[in-house]
Amino acid sequence: MTWWNAALIAVGIGTVLAILASALKRHWLALPTVPVLLGVVALRVIGVPEPTEAWFTPLLTLVLVALATAGGGPLVTFVLRVITKRHGKKTEHEVLRGGATIGYLERFAVAGAILVGQPAAVAIIVAVKGLGRFTELDSAAARERFIVGTLGSLIWAATCATAITRAW
Repeated sequence: MTWWNAALIAVGIGTVLAILASALKRHWLALPTVPVLLGVVALRVIGVPEPTEAWFTPLLTLVLVALATAGGGPLVTFVLRVITKRHGKKTEHEVLRGGATIGYLERFAVAGAILVGQPAAVAIIVAVKGLGRFTELDSAAARERFIVGTLGSLIWAATCATAITRAW
């Protein structure tokens, strides 16, 4: 088995873990996807050649887009929980309606924009999201959660999409 085949299997398992993490509300289950993604990026950086089978690259792309879309939600939720605990205050935070659905669409759109060679479209995605939520961000806590969540989500999706591309 080659490194790339092992990476494909690991990304597939990571995607399943990310979906389970969201479904079971056990966001820590998605944490193993981080080293898996970094491993795929490392294979690209050091230049390990991909298998030549025609099915491999489309399948890896599909699984990484699924990981970009599904994996960001539980990871961002985990980060937000860690930040809330670090502040040491037990505060009720406002949950913005539709946040999970918007996050899935945002990560899918970011991955797609990078894959089709239009990374500037990410700015449009961020602008639309910010304008759509503008009136709901009255408190400093809501703004902080919005910014941290958006940046975490964007970084995750962009890293997954970059792991697909060969533009190093």
